[in-house]
Amino acid sequence: MPRCPPPIRLALVAALSLQGCATIHRAPFTEAQQVEATIPGIPLARFWADAPDAARLMAPALSGAQGERTMLALSGGSDNGAYGAGLLNGWSRSGKRPDFTIVTGVSTGALIAPLAFLGPDQDAALERIFTTSTAKDIYRGRFAPAIPLSPSAASTKPLERLIAAEMTNALIDRVGREHVRGRRLFVGTANLDAQRMVIWNMGAIAASEAPGRYLLFRQVLLASSAIPAFFTPVMIRSQQAGRTISEMHVDGSTTASLLTLPDDAITGDRPVGPRPLHVYLIVNGKLNGEFQLVKPRTIPIASRSISLNLRSSMVGTVGLSYLYAKARGIDYNLSFIDKDYPGEDHKLFDNAYMRGLYRHGLALGQSGDFWKKHPPDQDE
Repeated sequence: MPRCPPPIRLALVAALSLQGCATIHRAPFTEAQQVEATIPGIPLARFWADAPDAARLMAPALSGAQGERTMLALSGGSDNGAYGAGLLNGWSRSGKRPDFTIVTGVSTGALIAPLAFLGPDQDAALERIFTTSTAKDIYRGRFAPAIPLSPSAASTKPLERLIAAEMTNALIDRVGREHVRGRRLFVGTANLDAQRMVIWNMGAIAASEAPGRYLLFRQVLLASSAIPAFFTPVMIRSQQAGRTISEMHVDGSTTASLLTLPDDAITGDRPVGPRPLHVYLIVNGKLNGEFQLVKPRTIPIASRSISLNLRSSMVGTVGLSYLYAKARGIDYNLSFIDKDYPGEDHKLFDNAYMRGLYRHGLALGQSGDFWKKHPPDQDE
């Protein structure tokens, strides 16, 4: 889930940066045109998360020798993604990290997902992204008076460059080859016009021969990380009856902070063995509420309320996934940041905080004792 950037800090950042206002120009289109729109050359690039056949579309063609399938779901969490990166790298060092059949990611989890999907040989890239990056590598604040006329309070050109540097054409081609083998990689974004979550089949995009596949792959990752109002929305072009439509996509956490759909279509209707599906949920955030005496002022009240809303949504998703797994004999595994871990009030994308959180996740991953078999109780 994205952390809500403190409004005062946001205004200060914006005031210190002399960036001009940016505008987005696009032709209007109807709801019917949006529903029918497809990505040129990649008809299977995406689908609505609430579509009746969404789970079927997520089903991998590949399974283990005993029919086992392994799903990794990575949540949002902005700079708290350092936890997931460290955890995965520690898990690799423990020698117990499996090859995932399905990987999903939202927001910061979307940035981790392609690297986790390709395996431990991408651990160095994960470490580099989450231990050397600073706020200036992610965004630039706009000139304060220009914000009301701009699509966001900050520009994400730095993040766009970071994604381009890490998600090379060769890496995207590797994702495509794994897709052909039968593995699946999905990323979620929020379509603001339709007010619906979109699930992007990143492997299908990478495996296609469409000339715009590399750009689209990177655009989706940028869009999934675009915190509404704070980061610039990403305009993704689709087509309907020869007409170009410019869709507005933002952070997938706006609709769901975790993309996990362990449906019967994924587990298979002829399971082999007692646990045909293993689900691993990495929550880049804290699930339990933290006590904090809130100042009786507008900004602290609003900030605390938004944080509560995001956390409650995540708790609900994690809980429903657990109930689903328990009812169907699915091996359920959950990891999240402990509520006692310090740093709740750090500056956004503070490098020292991210390095510390990465080391924390790394140590847990190496220990091999970091998976919980059920969501935490409120007081746990």
